[in-house]
Amino acid sequence: MSIFALATIGLAALQAFASPTIKRDDNPSFVISGDAPFSIDTETLSDAITCPNGNPTASKPPVLLIHGTSCTGEESWGKGYVPALMANGYTACYVTLPNRAMSDMQISAEYVAYGLHYVSWLSGGLKPSVISHSQGGPVTQWALQFWPSAASVTKSFIALSPDFMGVTLLDSDLSSFCVDDLCQASLWQQSAGSNFYSALHKKNFNARVPTTTIWSEFDGIVTPIQSNARLPGATVIQLQDLCILRPTNHIFMTIDSAAYAIALDALNNNGNANVNRIKNRFSICLRIDAPHMDLDVAEEITDLFKEFTEGFV
Repeated sequence: MSIFALATIGLAALQAFASPTIKRDDNPSFVISGDAPFSIDTETLSDAITCPNGNPTASKPPVLLIHGTSCTGEESWGKGYVPALMANGYTACYVTLPNRAMSDMQISAEYVAYGLHYVSWLSGGLKPSVISHSQGGPVTQWALQFWPSAASVTKSFIALSPDFMGVTLLDSDLSSFCVDDLCQASLWQQSAGSNFYSALHKKNFNARVPTTTIWSEFDGIVTPIQSNARLPGATVIQLQDLCILRPTNHIFMTIDSAAYAIALDALNNNGNANVNRIKNRFSICLRIDAPHMDLDVAEEITDLFKEFTEGFV
């Protein structure tokens, strides 16, 4: 489908044999010296992981998907990255964060840290890559910093529209989730200058694994977007470096054809994307969604966002 239609829319060998034998009713514990403690029980943490296409294998290696504010794992990834990644040789699993990622981001990070270990365990010891959207970026970075063992089992990190530095809330569409001065926890924590960011930036704030961040100048939610996409040691790519003037906003980053092409290049190159390697740029830039994604998910995501925000305004 033409990119111009997007503007009218407006505002997701041993190991190969060993991993399928692992039973999902097991709840392994990953308590490791040097890590932050887990406050959530292992059953709850493991139940939050969904692998729609079964356990990853050496021939279909793992990717863990982390959603953002106000969404669920299924809503963000189920019809987009999950089938697209399978078609491109990867097995995607996703985390569903509590309360639609509206609660304490420190708790959400426990789900990510555990999830990285758990998906590695499910795959027989393979290292998963992780792809995040929005709040999933700083939550994943928190997990990698405060659970060093999680970083040790992670192959790479690709962040779509991350807010690594903090959002200027009054300039962002995120403000629609607040009523007067009342915002849910993760919104305050995502605000520039919050205690969450003070702790995140205090020590060794840098890429803990090979990392690529991808941002769009038309984001509208993460403000300012360019500075929020920066993570010391990471490769930072603007979507419009691949497709000039592409009007992709924050919500559609999880299905956007250009964003997916950059993310896939990063996955295929140890976490470091390079737009100069990407072929078929013309056809990529003419599409809205990437091949094997269900375009209906774009409309569903928009409707969900509108329905959810109407409950706050």
